[in-house]
Amino acid sequence: CLSTAADAQDTGHVWTVETPKDGEAALRFGTPNTDDQPLALFCARKSGQVKVLADLARQIGVRKIGETWVDEAGVREPWPMSVALVSRGASLSLRGQGSANEITHGTTAQAEFSTLAPFAAAFRKSGEIALTAIGETVQPLPAPKGQVRKFLGFCK
Repeated sequence: CLSTAADAQDTGHVWTVETPKDGEAALRFGTPNTDDQPLALFCARKSGQVKVLADLARQIGVRKIGETWVDEAGVREPWPMSVALVSRGASLSLRGQGSANEITHGTTAQAEFSTLAPFAAAFRKSGEIALTAIGETVQPLPAPKGQVRKFLGFCK
């Protein structure tokens, strides 16, 4: 699922950054003021850790037991998964997890990375980010570098 400039215009997806005085900072790619957010990053002030979430089309959860989704093998969410992040010249392979996304009927992949990782420096310089998990890639348009710097500056 690769996004192009035309896709972004068609879908209304844009990058937004929030760095509130109280609470988590957010850098999101999606449709403002909606749940349509293919990729979002969050962090607590000066935590040094960034949580990244991406919406994937593949649905791992096949049924609910009570309030919890389970996969075909009966394993309850969150499901362990490998998450790869790539930004111009730098990549990370992370242990992540997936959970059912009841809005998109797909799966939300989640992982965390350090603001000290070479990936974070490459993302700050290029604004480029791609996340791959369970065979799907979410690659939005590059984020405005000023927004990336503001977000990562809040995080580290």
